[in-house]
Amino acid sequence: MPELPDVAIFKEYVDATSLHKEIREVQVHSPDMLKDISSPRLQSALEGQRFRSTDRHGKYLFVELESGNWLVLHFGMTGFLKYFKYSDKEPSHERMLITFSNGYYLAYDCRRKLGEIHLIKDRGTFVKEKDLGPDAIAPDFDLSAFKETLSRARRAGLKSALMNQKYMAGIGNVYSDEILFQSGIHPGTKVNSLVERELETLFREMKEVLNKAIQCRVELKCFPDSYITPHRSGDGKCPKCGGKLEREKISGRSAYYCSRCQKR
Repeated sequence: MPELPDVAIFKEYVDATSLHKEIREVQVHSPDMLKDISSPRLQSALEGQRFRSTDRHGKYLFVELESGNWLVLHFGMTGFLKYFKYSDKEPSHERMLITFSNGYYLAYDCRRKLGEIHLIKDRGTFVKEKDLGPDAIAPDFDLSAFKETLSRARRAGLKSALMNQKYMAGIGNVYSDEILFQSGIHPGTKVNSLVERELETLFREMKEVLNKAIQCRVELKCFPDSYITPHRSGDGKCPKCGGKLEREKISGRSAYYCSRCQKR
């Protein structure tokens, strides 16, 4: 599932390919993925416009139009964007296709149709209505704010708290495992059992892991040798001690961890 680092890369992709180009036509192939707007209204709002800028909050990508409205994309489990010119490059599960006047296209592909497409007027209002917590790598989301956020989830399991978008936005199943592995904390740990030192380590590793993934453009081969993410499989080995990775259902999600390096 695309998490914060993936959406940060999608943002850079739109910045590099699609800004300031006139939108000639919009085709919506899966109207059921539109939220609170019809296909004709979305087409009318986008056609003749240009994308002016982009922003991101958690797993949501915001693309600003000249009108001041924002196209908002959530990518579900399988979503991505593709900018292309020739039909043989068109993706297989295209849900929305934007045609630019320069002859290029921007496709929103989402095989399992678990994503969302919105058109909104105000980002702040949208974030509030979605009940999203602070973005996990926002500059103003500091250690103090992090500890305050987790204090509202004291009885929750730590993996669940990290993934709860109401507490902080952007972390999903994969990066919660990586953050906990780098922190040396078992994913089944309760938030209220953490001591000050563990909270500080967790905060530091959260920022480090997410920013490193963005720096690596989410390419697993670029990740540090000490990262667990490239080894998430049934026969994966711990990159630190060489032991077999454990897989366990925690808070309804599959968690990968090392029982030697992350003791309960």
